[in-house]
Amino acid sequence: MASINDLQQELNRQGKQLKLKINDNHSTMLSVRWEPDCTRVSMHRIFLNAPLNVMQELSCYILEEKKEIPRVKAYIEEQTQDLDYSAQLDRKKLYCQGDIYNLQSVFDNLNKEYFQNQLNLSITWFGKVGQKNRSRVTFGLYYDPLKLIKIHRLLDSPLFPDYMISYVVYHEMLHNVCPSYVDERGINQVHNKEFKERERKFEHYRLAQSWIKEHQEYFFAER
Repeated sequence: MASINDLQQELNRQGKQLKLKINDNHSTMLSVRWEPDCTRVSMHRIFLNAPLNVMQELSCYILEEKKEIPRVKAYIEEQTQDLDYSAQLDRKKLYCQGDIYNLQSVFDNLNKEYFQNQLNLSITWFGKVGQKNRSRVTFGLYYDPLKLIKIHRLLDSPLFPDYMISYVVYHEMLHNVCPSYVDERGINQVHNKEFKERERKFEHYRLAQSWIKEHQEYFFAER
């Protein structure tokens, strides 16, 4: 079974309907909701050209015959790296200038020193200065479809030395250069070997790691 028509026929045989939506958004690549009388599936357009083995695994998952879908995950990881929705960014909502640090300046310096000015990414602050998650703080995020780096405003503080800001931005830039992938076990390798090797090339890597270790209880422990 591989086609949508085959899947529809099998669900009909089980007394259910398939309500399928093909989307072109940059957030959810696949969503499946099993309801009593129907199965709702929203999938990105990348699945329209998916190979047979991927569609077979996806069909088994939708039919609740399989719980693990490593081929589907790997296909999503591979395909999303070619998606570029950066033109959809509302750049008026991007804020680089903080009270202390200017993210664009930090990015530009790193781009020149480590990447030969080859990275064309956007960067902005997110969150609030005094906001801290109950269990941990996410210093930075990289959102590949939008080619966007987001740095937590908590870092825009005298508590954070300039090498820490640079390290966090550099770390997120590496996610563009060393993209994640799903290995043969179906595990998403976010910080793979190449990523870690390049991360250690940051000039103040050891200093940044020592700072994180010293402040780990405050930023990463339950409070």
